[in-house]
Amino acid sequence: MSFGEKLREARISRGLTQGELGGSKYSVSYISLLERGQRQPTEAMARHFATHLSLAPHVVLGWMEPSSATGSLSASVLHAFNALNLRDLTLTASEAEYAASLAQEQGNTSVWWNMTLAQAEALNDLLRNAEAEPLLQGLLSHPFTEQSADLKATVLLRLAVIRRNDGELEAAEKLARQAVEAVQSAPLHSVIRLDAIQVLAASLSVMGLQDEAWDLVSTLDLGALESALPSLSLGRAAWVMGNVAIAKGDVEGGRELYRRAARYIHPQQDLVLWTRFHLAIASKQLTAGITDDAVAQSLENAELGIKLTEAEHLKAMLLVSKAQLALRKSASDKAFEMLQEADALSDSLGFEYRGLLERLRAEYFISTNALTEARKHLTRAAKLYSDAGASNTASEILDQLLEVSAG
Repeated sequence: MSFGEKLREARISRGLTQGELGGSKYSVSYISLLERGQRQPTEAMARHFATHLSLAPHVVLGWMEPSSATGSLSASVLHAFNALNLRDLTLTASEAEYAASLAQEQGNTSVWWNMTLAQAEALNDLLRNAEAEPLLQGLLSHPFTEQSADLKATVLLRLAVIRRNDGELEAAEKLARQAVEAVQSAPLHSVIRLDAIQVLAASLSVMGLQDEAWDLVSTLDLGALESALPSLSLGRAAWVMGNVAIAKGDVEGGRELYRRAARYIHPQQDLVLWTRFHLAIASKQLTAGITDDAVAQSLENAELGIKLTEAEHLKAMLLVSKAQLALRKSASDKAFEMLQEADALSDSLGFEYRGLLERLRAEYFISTNALTEARKHLTRAAKLYSDAGASNTASEILDQLLEVSAG
């Protein structure tokens, strides 16, 4: 019997679905490909399946079949790129993991590097940062990375995003600055330099350093770059510029930049990015007190995108933003239900959304005059922002906490 046949037999005998066997790590589609013999597992996959099947690792490792060298590598790379083009992030992570393992076996450093990066980026986009980070650290310390400033900056930026999501803003800023320095001699219209400026500006903005963030993004002339860069890169740049403008209090300027970003970011090109874009700009505008039809439409777009892509890792963020809108519309009971549901999924939230969730829960309890509960959530929110290094936001929350305590 092949590996796939043994895997399927063991899974069925234990009453597990393909989803249960894959857990949060491997998609149903990839488990199906394995069971049909259309993919082979890596050692890490085999150990994962052993755990879920309650088998000793050496048993499942013993089912593995030798790889068939070069042909298997070229096919595995093609499978990874196909999954990436479809923006199936979970499948991309699995396909890239297998391709990287084959490349490593065959000593193909270039393919190993690129497939490991593809795996890490997919995991990063899925918010599975604990799995992505060791892969990125391994790439950063590899001699191959030192051969290219662009490669080094690419890895540094991904690590910076992880640090920001984890609420380590000073570390995120440091990594982003290193990336900017690595590519400072690159032309301004290079994609990697544009990405480095955006990531650094985003970190500075979250830290409350709005003027420095704006000075940085103001160096970008989107009109001049339009003919030199891909539309998605331009869209991401306008998106970050809009975020900084909103944070500075320039609401109309920020919204105009969002409208410009929307002209570049299309669901036909990248449905996941389009979904994240609408989710993020809705949240930024709600925080600025905007509750008009355009914000509601962005939330509807995000909800549709999550359904179409099955991007369950974005569901908690959507719930937080929908609850935020409901609170602004004085629909407190509806907001509370969504906040409770989001709290149950809070493990999938990054630092900024965790902080927002706590602030919104406090807002709900203030509206119902449950001040003890409100103080509890304000205290949690203040600690989150303070620990992260966002001292300005922490101070705002502490001022609110004092007002609630005095009331």
